[in-house]
Amino acid sequence: MTSRPSLEALPDSIYAAELQRDPPSSRFAAPLEAQFARSALRNSRTIVRFASTLTVLLIVVRGAERLIAGMPLPLPVNGMLAGVIGSSLALLWLAWSGVYERLYLPFARVLVPLRNVLIATQSVHAAALGELDALIVLPLLIIGPLYFSGLSFRAGLFAAALACAAELLAAHLFHLPPQVALRTAAFLLTTLPTCAVAAWLIERHARRGFLEGQLIGELAQQDVLTWTKNRRMFDESLVRLWRQATSDARALSILLMDIDYFKAYNDRYGHQAGDAALRQAAQAIQRCARRPLDLVARYGGEEFGVILYDTDRAGAHAAAEAMRQAVQELSIEHDGSRCSDVLTISVGVAVVEPTAWRNPYGALQLADEALYQAKSKGRNRVELMDDVAHRLLVTGEFSKDIIGHLKSDTSAG
Repeated sequence: MTSRPSLEALPDSIYAAELQRDPPSSRFAAPLEAQFARSALRNSRTIVRFASTLTVLLIVVRGAERLIAGMPLPLPVNGMLAGVIGSSLALLWLAWSGVYERLYLPFARVLVPLRNVLIATQSVHAAALGELDALIVLPLLIIGPLYFSGLSFRAGLFAAALACAAELLAAHLFHLPPQVALRTAAFLLTTLPTCAVAAWLIERHARRGFLEGQLIGELAQQDVLTWTKNRRMFDESLVRLWRQATSDARALSILLMDIDYFKAYNDRYGHQAGDAALRQAAQAIQRCARRPLDLVARYGGEEFGVILYDTDRAGAHAAAEAMRQAVQELSIEHDGSRCSDVLTISVGVAVVEPTAWRNPYGALQLADEALYQAKSKGRNRVELMDDVAHRLLVTGEFSKDIIGHLKSDTSAG
């Protein structure tokens, strides 16, 4: 019988921890916030491209209309128009470039508010000169930052509010007719809160969806009984960490461990008790492998696999012994064991220095042979094989020399 998935069953998951808040916070801790921002930016790329392109086209059309109508702009407005065009072209390039995910947000947080302030000021100036149709763009200065700019809710709200403030200030400075100014201000001051609430709800939904999606990804890597990593994740991590250790010239330790006489435990105490014992043993093992690159996985049945990055012979043996003791100190009664009156594990350790011409599965086999030795020598013990033994591997199989060595060790035990 497997345990039911729950948020509490993943105490180390930042996604589960955040989902336990109701609702999730409007801003995550810095690493998770950065991850969410990248995800949101990737998801909004199409709409950002569309909005950036449309903005430039509208500026071009507006400029063409003025040229055709023979309507020159005063020098200050020409300067603002240059700023609007420059910032819009920069955002357009970033939206379509290969540096979008890396550079768009840092620039957009500055360029979007700046451009919108310039547009608001220019539009009010034109309206004060009698071109009231220029005020049509003002709602876009609220809607755009909140929904189409790729900015977070807070950054979008800041840009929209700044544009509204610029419009109100410009209405005063350029002496916009009072009736027009009042109607425009009323429209903006009602539109901004309405759009802000809707944008906040959308982002809150997006944040929850992001957390749930990431959690599903984590669950796909978990063994649902013990809540350690599963076999697929172990195999993938072994290959990845082997390559990293090869590049960094670091040692890699692989530990394989079995619960001793686990079939006898299930036969005596029942499968539900066996499942509970597996979970407790997994938690004890996990507590001894807490570094960022350490990995604990259920390898199969009552067997667990552990990968320890940049761990030498002494460190690997100490970690394995700590795991063995941690399980034994759980004091889970095991009358069916021939080596102890409580639940215990046998551990096989392989410590190797990965190289490009070696096979990670050879090291895995080395750990498996070490585990065989631990079982053959009475169980509830740690056996270690190191790089010397690994060099005797021939195409993933032990050579006759090491097979003879293992047989002699087994006979002696």
